Amino acid sequence: MIVTRKIGSLIRGKASPFQIYAACLLGSLFGFLPGFQQAPFLIVLWSFLLLVLNANLFLAGVVTLICKLIFLATMPVLFSLGRVLLEGPTQGLFKAIVNAPVGAYSGFDYYVVAGGQLVALVVGAGFGFVASRALQAYRRKMARFSQNSEKLNAFKSKGWAKAMTWLFLGGGRGKKSYEELMAVKVGNPIRIWGAALVAILVGVLIFGYSALSEPFITSLAKSNLEQANGATVDLDSVDLKLAEGSLEVKGLAMADPQNLDTNIFESARIVADVSAADLLRKRFSIDRLVFEDAATGSRRESAGSLVGPAPKSESDFELPEFSDLESVLENADVWKERLAQVKRWMEKLGGGEEGAKERAVTWKEELNSRIQLLGHAHVKADFLTEGSPTLWIKDLEAKGVKTPYLGGMVVDMTGLNLSTHPTLLEVSPSIAIDSKDDRFDLKLDLAGLKGTGQNRVDARVSSYPVDEFAKGLKSTGEPPLSGGTMDIELTGVVGALDSDLVAEVAFKDSMARIGGKPVPLDGVSLPVNIRGPLDSPAVKLDSKALEKVLVSAGKSRLLEEASKKLGVEGESGDKPKDLLKGLLKKKLEE
Repeated sequence: MIVTRKIGSLIRGKASPFQIYAACLLGSLFGFLPGFQQAPFLIVLWSFLLLVLNANLFLAGVVTLICKLIFLATMPVLFSLGRVLLEGPTQGLFKAIVNAPVGAYSGFDYYVVAGGQLVALVVGAGFGFVASRALQAYRRKMARFSQNSEKLNAFKSKGWAKAMTWLFLGGGRGKKSYEELMAVKVGNPIRIWGAALVAILVGVLIFGYSALSEPFITSLAKSNLEQANGATVDLDSVDLKLAEGSLEVKGLAMADPQNLDTNIFESARIVADVSAADLLRKRFSIDRLVFEDAATGSRRESAGSLVGPAPKSESDFELPEFSDLESVLENADVWKERLAQVKRWMEKLGGGEEGAKERAVTWKEELNSRIQLLGHAHVKADFLTEGSPTLWIKDLEAKGVKTPYLGGMVVDMTGLNLSTHPTLLEVSPSIAIDSKDDRFDLKLDLAGLKGTGQNRVDARVSSYPVDEFAKGLKSTGEPPLSGGTMDIELTGVVGALDSDLVAEVAFKDSMARIGGKPVPLDGVSLPVNIRGPLDSPAVKLDSKALEKVLVSAGKSRLLEEASKKLGVEGESGDKPKDLLKGLLKKKLEE
């Protein structure tokens, strides 16, 4: 009854064509938006205009609902249209909008927002045209009836007829005739109470900012972090003081998407010095970011949950004569999950010439991958951002980070010029990690993300227990390595799609088992090559180096015996290196 009365009131009421068109356009623009996270400014703008302009609110609500259903059903089409707008001739216009103050919050860097708002204008205008013409046709017909039908007027004058009309069809046109209503094209364009309400809301936002900012920013930060992380993010509070240029985050815990019972990172308190000058342009420039009581790999009190589809990693890439992780490590799946997470982070940070070359070949595939991971509504055109990154951490410091990896070392981490758009900065980003006991250090020069070079890594692990490492090696029976310690130096180039690393492994007081016989490795140094995609690298042990070690140690006889036991047949004249090749081939086949 309420709905029919609203419809009747719209048809029989005093709505002008302006009110009809305004309701249809604003309702359509509102309905073709994905959500507040993507386009906060547009949602606020269309809401305020709907209140201020004297648009028919019931009609706007109906159009919003219809357009939202259309939006959800046609999202892939809207995404494709958004690609034409953001990657085509109109790219310059959208760049100007997303890099302008306030316009940066419009969400026009999201493909579905750009495509959806264009379609919304067409659909809203179409709804407005149809509704306005239908209303005018009704009024013309009623105008003729009012002039020529005495029986109709007599019927409408009865009390019970008036009651039924008011109950089911709503209010009428008042004292105006249908001829007078048809002559009005615009009418009063402003809704007085709506304008007053908007003024009150703006005043509350301005003067009540201190009370409202913390829960609002906390909710917004939590939502964005969960989308970026792909899993639950716990966050106690985010306090941003613009006047003081300070940011304080308490109780951050990010669930690991690959293992929801653990946290990929947590920190009791994070403090930062924030530059407020660029906030209107959606730029978050942090001069100094400090993590307190940080840890990684810690157990969660309650399991997290995935946000969006489960993350996937591609592992089809193989190199000739290289063995993948599964043939080397018993826990290879765990390492691949960690490496896949790093790969996704690098892809999100990706930029520069190296990243551009990788994307130029597979841009369509990359977009499809992002769509599968995030959904159409959350994929954005990051390349539209110009001038400065949307997030720029100039100096990051995390002291005493607890980690279960590398024997539970406690490490200090520093980072310089970390940003969402490395190509927009003059200096390349870099990361350094050092353990408290000086047994581990890592340096990452991420010039490849900026496009001025390659991403280089230099890492060192000292005195790492061989037995601890051997637990993760794939083997049957006794471990292939045991006793003593080893030093590892890792150098080379690392990238999301291609890596080329060399690990130099030096053993001290260690033993290897070949063919069931112990072989001393004290003082032995072996190079291991690691190449291919970051989440599925291929691993190669330098057989010539191993051969040299064994031969120099006088192990040719042992090698022959081991070869026979492993079923590798050789001729009497075969050299040790030929037997070794057969041995390695046999092991890889197993």
